[in-house]
Amino acid sequence: MHQVILDRLEEYLSGSLESREFTAHLESCPRCRTELSDMRELSGDLKTLGSQEDLSPNPGFYARLSVRLEDVRPRGLFSLLWLDPAFARRVAFASLLSLAVLGSYLITRETEYSAGPPTPEVIMAQQAPADNPDVMLATLASYEP
Repeated sequence: MHQVILDRLEEYLSGSLESREFTAHLESCPRCRTELSDMRELSGDLKTLGSQEDLSPNPGFYARLSVRLEDVRPRGLFSLLWLDPAFARRVAFASLLSLAVLGSYLITRETEYSAGPPTPEVIMAQQAPADNPDVMLATLASYEP
């Protein structure tokens, strides 16, 4: 029952909740009464923090703001590289290093493969040995370089 009451304390404080059971529980339960008094105290403290006067910007604020916003141009991606020469050198170095690593990897992988079409002997060595010599003869006869 406590949680139901505690969940609806804000409604009770705002005046939108009028229930006899609710007020009867508050009168009989010291824990809920303490929570209600704490919430009333906090609400009063928050009201005193609020500003009593109407806050408005100084005259000409919006005009100055719009002028400053018009002066600022959005920067493109390529303009960022020209801001700092050291940054541009780092990007160029990183690109070249990546290119070198990728190129060396591709070159080492390329040497694993033969340069031309496989010879009949290689094809025969890759296939399982046939029990029937006629199959071997048919394979050799159908080979076209």
